Amino acid sequence: MAKFYVQSGSVRAIVDSLDMDRAALWVVNEVMTTTLPIDDLSDDEATVDRADRTEAQYLSETIRISEQGFDRDDACEVDVLSAFRHWYELYQAVTILASKLGQPEESVCRN
Repeated sequence: MAKFYVQSGSVRAIVDSLDMDRAALWVVNEVMTTTLPIDDLSDDEATVDRADRTEAQYLSETIRISEQGFDRDDACEVDVLSAFRHWYELYQAVTILASKLGQPEESVCRN
């Protein structure tokens, strides 16, 4: 796995992930789980070194991702709305799958 430096709005995180797209999705998930009453999902594919989560986190219009470090001019930019749509589609798919398996929705989001 590669190490990505991801920043957007108030979020600055170092993410170990398979690629930049998954790093962007993971950051959207981190912000959504601090905003919505969703428990953290454990994920073998990506881990995040994050600072204090007691403060509200927010994203700007783009997510900047680099393998070199924060505040790089050569960072890749990902549209936040596009990343959020992808995150939401994945969340809905997991919810539908859980209901087809006969599990309550809440159990999908528990460790």
